[in-house]
Amino acid sequence: MGMKNTSVSYGSVTKFFHWLIFLLILITIPLGYVMGDISDKVLRGQVINTHKLIGVLILVLVLLRALWALKNIKPVLPFQTPAWQRSAERCVHLFLYLGLIVMPLSGLVGSVAAGRPPRIGKFSIELPIAQSKALSNFSFDYIHIPLAIILILFISIHILAALYHHFIKRDDVLRRMMPYGGHR
Repeated sequence: MGMKNTSVSYGSVTKFFHWLIFLLILITIPLGYVMGDISDKVLRGQVINTHKLIGVLILVLVLLRALWALKNIKPVLPFQTPAWQRSAERCVHLFLYLGLIVMPLSGLVGSVAAGRPPRIGKFSIELPIAQSKALSNFSFDYIHIPLAIILILFISIHILAALYHHFIKRDDVLRRMMPYGGHR
């Protein structure tokens, strides 16, 4: 398996980005839902900061993956894939990219506007914005939190589509993204 994508399989760089982002999402979404319920104030602060840092990491990785995708071909869907499924695939992937950029950005904006940016030791990740309770509330209440629910829906559709291709259509769509596999 090479580093770059081919017309029939994803390369190792794309697979690395895909699975690392997926793993980070599997960690950060549950953290986001439980972090406010942690009674220990110190632990809650650590969990919230970890959630923020993972979000920033996801943002960086998604941007790098998007740049990599622009420089690489994308494996084609099987010839018999109906046009509506091809369109759905493009829409879901586009929304996942956009959502995984807007989601961490909205969290970062909300945190910085609240005066509580993510921290790594004494270093904080800042943005050139003023503290604003209104901006922070808007960022979380109208973007970050609703987008979490929408992203969970689109990630679920993405996973179900991959399983549909693997178990029902029995094609290589899922296999070509697996770390160990590719086109047969």
